[in-house]
Amino acid sequence: MKKVIIALTATVLLATTAIIITHYYSIKILSASRAYINFESQYSKGEKDASRHLMSYIYSHDEVDYLLFKNDISKPLGDNIARKALVLNKDIRIARIGFLVGGNNPKDLPELIWFFQHLKGTDFFDKAIQTWQQADILVGKLNTIGAIAYRNIHSGKPVDKEGLILSINTISDNLTIKQQIFSETLGETSRRVNHYVLIADLIISIVIILSTALLAGLMLWKLHTSKKVIIDQNLALQNINERISKFAYIITHDLRSPLASLTGVVNVMEREKNINNIPEYTAMMKESLLLQDKYIQDVLNSIREVNEEQAELCNIKEIVNDVISQNNFFPEGTKVKFLSELEISEMKSNITGLKVIFNNLISNSIKYADFNKPEQWIKVKSYRNGERCVIEVEDNGLGMAPEFRSNIFNKYFKSTINKKSTGLGLYFTKQTVEEMNGTIAVKSSFGGGTSFIVSLPI
Repeated sequence: MKKVIIALTATVLLATTAIIITHYYSIKILSASRAYINFESQYSKGEKDASRHLMSYIYSHDEVDYLLFKNDISKPLGDNIARKALVLNKDIRIARIGFLVGGNNPKDLPELIWFFQHLKGTDFFDKAIQTWQQADILVGKLNTIGAIAYRNIHSGKPVDKEGLILSINTISDNLTIKQQIFSETLGETSRRVNHYVLIADLIISIVIILSTALLAGLMLWKLHTSKKVIIDQNLALQNINERISKFAYIITHDLRSPLASLTGVVNVMEREKNINNIPEYTAMMKESLLLQDKYIQDVLNSIREVNEEQAELCNIKEIVNDVISQNNFFPEGTKVKFLSELEISEMKSNITGLKVIFNNLISNSIKYADFNKPEQWIKVKSYRNGERCVIEVEDNGLGMAPEFRSNIFNKYFKSTINKKSTGLGLYFTKQTVEEMNGTIAVKSSFGGGTSFIVSLPI
């Protein structure tokens, strides 16, 4: 079964690749054909204008007409240079210069050169090159007639005007025939490309449809027989992904607090002039490191025991003090007054979850503190409500506008006030609360502060 699926998949991929390649080259050939049609138009226009100005010069002897003749004849002559360079495999730069002199669009040059190089040797394009060469010979004769006429007129010799006009008209008529043959050859090229592409598309499409139908049938049968396993695996993967995202956020967000504490202590210690106070700061640093180590251990234990109940006796007062201590060395944290009203100081719960809740809610209150007020405070309360422990984190900060309240727990939601927010803190806080069979709500008034209420089973 596996080998059949691999074979069908490979067939579809190869067929799709074949279509892409076929269409790439067909578009490239058609684009080059269009470039050559434009080339033929410029070639023809240059020759016709040159013939007209040469005949004018023969009758008027006006130097301006001759100059216009030389300017117009330079276009097919430039294309002649390009053709010879490509036939003889000379430096491509010579061909580019020749095409540019011929009045071709610079953007068309890669297609003109690519088409010539890759289709040279095919019967239909060799016919076009041969026609082009014959036209160049006629253009050369026209240029020679112009040079002889100019030399004779310039030196005052008599000129057979009727004879020259007849020769010019004959050359122009023959060039018109060559140009028509060249255009018809390119048209045949486009028709052949379309024909071959159509056949290739039909064959490849049939292969893709049959292979896809067989592959779809096999896959549906396989999905049907293993539907329950796949659903279970998907649910498990979703759960793992959510936990990975949550733990990644916890590590990058919550562990910043003890690191910031250390940075704050180091900054204070650098400014300390009394060497006798250094032991006090090193003790604070050691305390911060111990808190960090303990928190890392809790997170690792939580990861290892992801499928087990993680309830243990938790000291709420100790957790709150640790979180406050971690945030106390932030510049904003030192300006905030922390208050505690903990009627319930211990409960059996998930210690890592409680730390995530307290750390996010307290750090969130610090982020949105209103330091324009005389005093900024954050109050942490806990009390019993039936068989549940209610935890409130209240502040007198900026508060939030009514339109934000319904969205604050959404993933990646950010207010316009805090540009550094990731939009994940409250999202993971709510997830953590719900995983602990709890609920979370918010009360806030714009400019009047915010209160988060968490209810957890005891």
